Amino acid sequence: MKAVLLKSYGDIDQFIVGDVPKPVPQAGEVLIKIETSAVNPFDLILRQGFMAQFIPLELPAIPGGDAAGTITAVGAGVIRLKVGDRVVGDFPANGKGAHAEYGVLPETSVTKLPDNLSFEQGASLVKAGLTGRQTVDALPIKTGDRVLVSGGLGMVGRVAIQFLREIGAKPVAGVRPERIESALLLAGEAIDITKMPDTAGFDFAISTAYSVAKNLIAHVRNGGHIASIVQIPDGINNDQRVFIHELFHQTDMDTMNDVLGAASRGELVIPVAKILGLEEIGEAHRMVEKGVQGKILLK
Repeated sequence: MKAVLLKSYGDIDQFIVGDVPKPVPQAGEVLIKIETSAVNPFDLILRQGFMAQFIPLELPAIPGGDAAGTITAVGAGVIRLKVGDRVVGDFPANGKGAHAEYGVLPETSVTKLPDNLSFEQGASLVKAGLTGRQTVDALPIKTGDRVLVSGGLGMVGRVAIQFLREIGAKPVAGVRPERIESALLLAGEAIDITKMPDTAGFDFAISTAYSVAKNLIAHVRNGGHIASIVQIPDGINNDQRVFIHELFHQTDMDTMNDVLGAASRGELVIPVAKILGLEEIGEAHRMVEKGVQGKILLK
């Protein structure tokens, strides 16, 4: 089968598209004919080797964490899914990823794609959907609470905003000034996150953008809580005046079903910026690196 291969850690010149054996599902696994996969910012970190000490890849490695497609074979013991099911899959960062014609996953990392969602929509929702919901779940938010979401127009931010609305909280999108108008349409309330506040006004915040993490913390009251998917810069919370919950997405198909349900009802939309071929993986990484607004997909 055809697959993207990362030959060595480094720049996009380390990518090739080559032929590798089609995987065979073992007990408890399913084989997916991948129709669409997505590129995430974390993929760039893996490619450059910044996580090699913690997540070592056996090179050459197949990258890609989000996929949608059709099950073509199942291993022994698979009972929830069957051949022909349209599904989404959450691939681990183990070098056997989603940027390929086929992929194998445990049944526990796969769930059915609603009939009214396309493969493109499904692939866009996996990592962003799980992470966005889990940031909200990490905080003791109650109905009516105002919650600041930095990067509110990003993929994780959009999911967090949707979920906050679902549980009766009031999301406030923290974005750059030129994006205020779009953020107002999405969240109903927005602020310029590039400005430091006169006073802290939030008990809860969600941090998705490293560049404005300092500003975000300044918006949170003493004893408040921040759920962060980015590293908090050194020195800005030395007095521990706020509680910081650092998160990395966890595979959870119950949560994934909730995300897909919201999307199928039209409550959650992840915009797609561009769809490229597997051989355009380098361009896909460049677009993500430049901060393109919307999801980059591969087919």
